[in-house]
Amino acid sequence: MKPAVVIFDMDDVLCRYDLGRRLRALSRLSGRMPRDIRAAIWDSGFEDEADTGGYPDPDDYLREFGLRLGYPISRDAWVAARREAMTPWPDLLARARQIGAEARLAIYSNNGPLTKASLAELFPGLTEIFAEHYHSFEFGAKKPDPSSFRSLLQRMGVDAAHCWFIDDKRSNVTGARLAGLSGHHFTGHDGVRAEARKLGFPV
Repeated sequence: MKPAVVIFDMDDVLCRYDLGRRLRALSRLSGRMPRDIRAAIWDSGFEDEADTGGYPDPDDYLREFGLRLGYPISRDAWVAARREAMTPWPDLLARARQIGAEARLAIYSNNGPLTKASLAELFPGLTEIFAEHYHSFEFGAKKPDPSSFRSLLQRMGVDAAHCWFIDDKRSNVTGARLAGLSGHHFTGHDGVRAEARKLGFPV
């Protein structure tokens, strides 16, 4: 049965996400070494906390990010560094647009409030394809926790049995399946196209 709802992960599915490039951009800005920035922000658990709702306000998140960076980073500079790490994949975006002609589309990503608030700047054109975009901080849990998917479905007002979820992390696909969605472990464009055809999408 063709799914009525198709939910895509964002980073490393619709674009390549390179944390190293982001760290180097933040290093140029702050003067700190990339490894020290990673330790202070990513390895410290701060980003995980933000992704699970610890900083629901974008300004509070940005302020804490700057404290940990050791530099009073502006919103524009944060966006620029994040955007530098993202390389859109046109083939996947074109495929999503085709699928969206016959199904309701959404993004579900493990991210905090500033990513959601600035998505149109981070990924130009994405919100034209995906009118709906949800982020884990909104639900107090992140993928692969099945409860995060249940909260997502409740917010969307849809039944898990009608949803197909696509993610580059196998564990996230497993979490989606435990919540009742069908899932596809993304390993490349050809795999998505083949699976979409099997499900009845003319792609």
